[in-house]
Amino acid sequence: MNISKICNALGNEVRYQIVKSLKNRSIDTCCNKIEYYENSISVGNVVNATGLAQSTVSQHIKVLLDAGIIYKEKRGQWTCFFLNEKIIKNFIEGLSDDLIQTECDCKK
Repeated sequence: MNISKICNALGNEVRYQIVKSLKNRSIDTCCNKIEYYENSISVGNVVNATGLAQSTVSQHIKVLLDAGIIYKEKRGQWTCFFLNEKIIKNFIEGLSDDLIQTECDCKK
């Protein structure tokens, strides 16, 4: 896990909103390859929700993929993107370890 890469990816408002939308299931999907319980999206779903160009959304998705925040699965002709909750939890713990001093650290 690269904390700086994740910070960079989430530092962009559009990418941050995509991640929040995945978590909140606020981007509707019309893909019959995605079940509601799976909590995933396609590039087309993000384009429809944001009004951004497909190429712009694809670039944002690539940054999120490269940072490990989301992962993809190919389902027939569709590529579905899922939130990588494990990486996000590890990121938050790692960021906390790096930036917040604990009582034990004070006594050293």
